[in-house]
Amino acid sequence: MEPQTLAIIALVINIIMGIIFCFFGNRWLKVIVAVYGFALGFMLAYSLLPMFTSLSSLIVLLISLGAGIVFALLFVLLLYVGIFFIGFGAGVILCLLIVDVFNLNLFDWYVYVPALIVACILGTLTINFRRIFVSIFTAFIGASALATAVYAFVYGISAQSLASYSSPQTMGAVYTSLEYLVSLAVFFVAGLVVQLAVTSKKEGRRRPKRA
Repeated sequence: MEPQTLAIIALVINIIMGIIFCFFGNRWLKVIVAVYGFALGFMLAYSLLPMFTSLSSLIVLLISLGAGIVFALLFVLLLYVGIFFIGFGAGVILCLLIVDVFNLNLFDWYVYVPALIVACILGTLTINFRRIFVSIFTAFIGASALATAVYAFVYGISAQSLASYSSPQTMGAVYTSLEYLVSLAVFFVAGLVVQLAVTSKKEGRRRPKRA
């Protein structure tokens, strides 16, 4: 598959995932978990298979799609695992932003070990305080995907403009750009407000009326 075609597919996925996560995180939790599982399974397979095999790009793509479907089903069946990874993924994105801001090397043990600890803590908080943390972290993850799409539109739709398919150096350029950071803030606030408003209305309907 040509890089430009792959970049367009990645951009469409970024936008769809971004909208679903950012604005419907609590309302469509099982859908969110399924999408998250699919994205995780797909990216893991698509990144690792070329390193260890000499399969054609089409076969790698088909296997990656299969891995995505398997992960999506697992995350839906094991819902709390999926919820944990929502918080974990938000922690990873947050740590990547911090690493880029302070020019740290993610592969140094004293950087990635605390990053993993932070991600695990946020994943645990997401399970225990589901409503508020699912809203915060899905809005954040969705805002990040949409902000990456904005960056791609500004600088041209290419594999290099999408962080999921680029080198650590390019990821740093994306995550520290003004376009990304402003878009991230705007989409995050908008998504969080929408989600909290929707869940507040639901909780209000569930409360028994006082006599």
